[in-house]
Amino acid sequence: MVPHSPQQRSQPGDRLTLGESFKGLNIAANAHACTITPFIRTDFGSEGIGMHGLVGAGMILAWGCYFNCYPMFIYFLGWMAACAVQRVRTYLNWRRGVIIHTRYNGYPWLARRFFPRVSEANAKAVEAFACLAIGGLLAQFWPPLGWYVMAGFASIMFTEAVMVELTRRRLQAMRDAEIEQKYLAEKYREGRF
Repeated sequence: MVPHSPQQRSQPGDRLTLGESFKGLNIAANAHACTITPFIRTDFGSEGIGMHGLVGAGMILAWGCYFNCYPMFIYFLGWMAACAVQRVRTYLNWRRGVIIHTRYNGYPWLARRFFPRVSEANAKAVEAFACLAIGGLLAQFWPPLGWYVMAGFASIMFTEAVMVELTRRRLQAMRDAEIEQKYLAEKYREGRF
């Protein structure tokens, strides 16, 4: 039997785990969604755009450079202006005393305008489908820009699905904590500890 050389042995941290892959996918999806949502949402939290916006800015520029698509740079300038408007709005909300979660990713004002009776979560799903439609129209004139916007369908749906699952798990943990506290309170009243 031939012993392995040190270069052939893999260290525990050398392999990409499923959790790390999911984190990377989540960051990429949030960053891409963040390049679309400032146009179609409002009332972001103070960190609602944050680091995802910085990564998203790089995504827009990299996509535009790779495909040599001038309209992507126009899109970038429009996105920067939309982010500035959202930042001012966040500041004004803070000055008025409006309390918003710091990482809130925005209220879907545009989708709620066209579909006022749907819930906020469903309105965000409508936004994803709007990305398909608008991106399809843009792809007729500027294919790279259209594909980028159409990819918003996947990124918005993915990020919203992750948020729904996180909320469900948090509620489940709260229910479990309630059950445990009731059990412990019962045992405490019995005095057998």
